[in-house]
Amino acid sequence: MKYEPQKRVCQSCGKEFLIESEDLEFYEKIGVPAPTWCPDCREQRRIAFRNERSLYKRKCDLCGKEVVSRISPDKPYPMYCKDCYWSDKWDAIDYGRDYDWGKPFFEQFKELLFSVPHISLFAANLVNSDWVNQESDDKNCYLNFGGYFNESSAYNTYAVHSRDSFDNFWLLNSELCYENINCHHCYKTLFSQDCFDCHDTILSYDCRNCSNVIGCAGLRNKEYYIFNKPVSKEEYQKFLEENSLASHKNLLNLKEKAYQVWLSVPRRARRIIKSVNSWGDNIIESKNAKNCWWCGEIENSKHLYITVSLKDSYDCSSHGSGELCYEIAHSSGLYNSKFSLFSLGGRGKSDAFNLEYCYAVLNSHDCFGCVGLIKKEYCILNKQYSKEKYKELLPKIKKHMNKMPYVDKKGREYKYGEFFPPEFSLFGYNETAAQDYFPLTKEEAEEKGFIWSDYESDSGYQFSDYKIPDDIRDVKDDILEKILKCEVAGKPYRIIPMELEFYRRMGLPIPRKSPLQRHRERIAKLPPRKLYKRQCAKCGREIYTTYAPDRPEIVYCEECYKKEIG
Repeated sequence: MKYEPQKRVCQSCGKEFLIESEDLEFYEKIGVPAPTWCPDCREQRRIAFRNERSLYKRKCDLCGKEVVSRISPDKPYPMYCKDCYWSDKWDAIDYGRDYDWGKPFFEQFKELLFSVPHISLFAANLVNSDWVNQESDDKNCYLNFGGYFNESSAYNTYAVHSRDSFDNFWLLNSELCYENINCHHCYKTLFSQDCFDCHDTILSYDCRNCSNVIGCAGLRNKEYYIFNKPVSKEEYQKFLEENSLASHKNLLNLKEKAYQVWLSVPRRARRIIKSVNSWGDNIIESKNAKNCWWCGEIENSKHLYITVSLKDSYDCSSHGSGELCYEIAHSSGLYNSKFSLFSLGGRGKSDAFNLEYCYAVLNSHDCFGCVGLIKKEYCILNKQYSKEKYKELLPKIKKHMNKMPYVDKKGREYKYGEFFPPEFSLFGYNETAAQDYFPLTKEEAEEKGFIWSDYESDSGYQFSDYKIPDDIRDVKDDILEKILKCEVAGKPYRIIPMELEFYRRMGLPIPRKSPLQRHRERIAKLPPRKLYKRQCAKCGREIYTTYAPDRPEIVYCEECYKKEIG
């Protein structure tokens, strides 16, 4: 059956959005109604449930031990440390309840969500790495988020198989790296972006297989370059001696010069590699991946962000290894599942499937409106049913959701087919990844129906009367005892021992901004998740790019970029 495209008005932001024929075919295929929120509002709503980097000290509600937790002490629901959560001292099935036909489903789900204990951190196989979240297999790491197999590293987001590296976003298989964005297989690479297979690379952009380059852009297979000009080895070393990175003042000057070089070199309109019929940005080895961002191995899917190995799926965030998924976030290994968060299965279709409206449900199937279950089947609101009874109840509940919808304070209706209302998040908007990509003030967030956290775990600090030396060589060990003040946000931060050792080893100045502020400034450098029309600066053809027409970068179409840059 051929569907006609539909224009709808988002019931959240009030803007018009288009539902295309292929979208309607997908919704029919998986048995859900078309969405009432636009793609951006749906994405914002999903990631408003993901607290990556707001960590606190609090006591486990079961054993009483004080642990690091993503859940602040003032939250109204129970939190268990990892040891208790995975123990046999409790079972989420004990929180099961009958379906109440006199209440909206979402109201019943929220009661369950706020009753079942939640784990302190999503992390596994850690060694001396208490302060990390959404991480696994880390050793000697601190404030790393969203990665795995890292060692002796801190303040990284989405770092994988990296070591002795600090303050990076999307760093893969790298070592001794600092303040980079989207760099792979790099060694001693600093303040750089979109560099691959490089070593001893500083303040450079879009370089491949380069070494000993400073302030360069668009280079391929080059060695000993300064501001895109070739120099001898002796000239290169003399420049480094005269422009030491150890000085904060020198570094700021070099950054400004490098940025001008970056602006003088053409950039590709979009980074879409080995992909067919795909649009968005940072897409690799995909087919029919539409409105996808930072994705790989995607097929016949749409509206994805930070996903890998998905097929026939829509509206997923931070999700991997799945098929026939819709409105899923922070999960992996799901099949034919919808409206779920933090749920996991294996790589096969038999581990986790037919999940709807589930939160932190693992290796389970045929569950509806459940929280915290492990290896269960045929459950509704955490209550166990026979297969036959489950199949009988499920369609009745969906009809009841349409007959008795949940209505939030903004007057938005939630029937079957809607994701969880934003006020169901376990975290304040300002604690979540949504604040990184859709920044709001407290007033703006609450106006949109999100909750806000006013909890301050560091309210008792006193700033040190300490002036950070310009040069790392003048910094003494006593800095480890000081509480520093972020020069931008005014928030407190400290330097930890392995961090100071790294700065000394690499000859880098002490940062004047807090780790959170440094993270947010890296996020601000990412291309926006939006495509604009503009002309190729070389051939004049019309292109779609993440660079708005009024931005100063030189942008080429893919053909012109490959001819000139390679």
